[in-house]
Amino acid sequence: MTPVPLVLDCDAGTDDAIAILLAVLHPGLDLLGVSTASEEEAASVRGMVERGGVEVDVRPGTSWLLSTLAGAAAPVTLVTTGPLTNLAAALAADRSLTGAVARLVVLGGTHREPGVTPYADRNVWSDPDAAATVLAAPFREVLLVTADATASAALSSADLDRWRALGTPAARAAADLAASRLDRGARVHDPLAVAALVEPGLLTTLRAAVRVERTDPTTYGATRFAAEVDEARGRVTVAVRADRERYVDLLCATLGRQPH
Repeated sequence: MTPVPLVLDCDAGTDDAIAILLAVLHPGLDLLGVSTASEEEAASVRGMVERGGVEVDVRPGTSWLLSTLAGAAAPVTLVTTGPLTNLAAALAADRSLTGAVARLVVLGGTHREPGVTPYADRNVWSDPDAAATVLAAPFREVLLVTADATASAALSSADLDRWRALGTPAARAAADLAASRLDRGARVHDPLAVAALVEPGLLTTLRAAVRVERTDPTTYGATRFAAEVDEARGRVTVAVRADRERYVDLLCATLGRQPH
């Protein structure tokens, strides 16, 4: 099987780094590079993934993102695991970039799970205008991986012990990075957006129209879903649950691999 060409746009969270390790090490993916909003974030991301024994091309700003998408031989898969500021800026610079994206996967939004507020997850809440811009853009295919899905696949200290037992630099680094999240229920959100690319059936999804709340101060940043019975009318595929066992097994199998 030909690996899926992939670009990641992220921030400097520990789970972003684990998502990158998964993207680098999985044989079904070809990570072309990573974009961030700033050089500070780029440096932080480089440092975290280097702990896993891999090197990744990480570039700040929108220029690299635009040039990489435009220069790809065929449309690529784009996964965003942070606020959508960078991608919205890229769309403002060149609206046609949607044609260079075969599939957009957004880690963001929530239905019932609380986030940084009772109504909004951090990625959308951080820049709801950007989220609204991206979700309204004419991408071919959009998957929204919500906090509901990631909450259903929260990890445990026993899972991290399984990673450490694998003995690879990537597994040990990922376990250390994820350990800092145990006090938050070990919700390692971002790798789930990457895992969805290589594990069909991992997510339970519905089709919906999605609106971002930007006026009500109480529910600011909330994602509003209008489920569509007619699949053709729902613009976005929304992941609301994940198969935790399959997710953990995929992470173990991939983090146990040596870098190419």
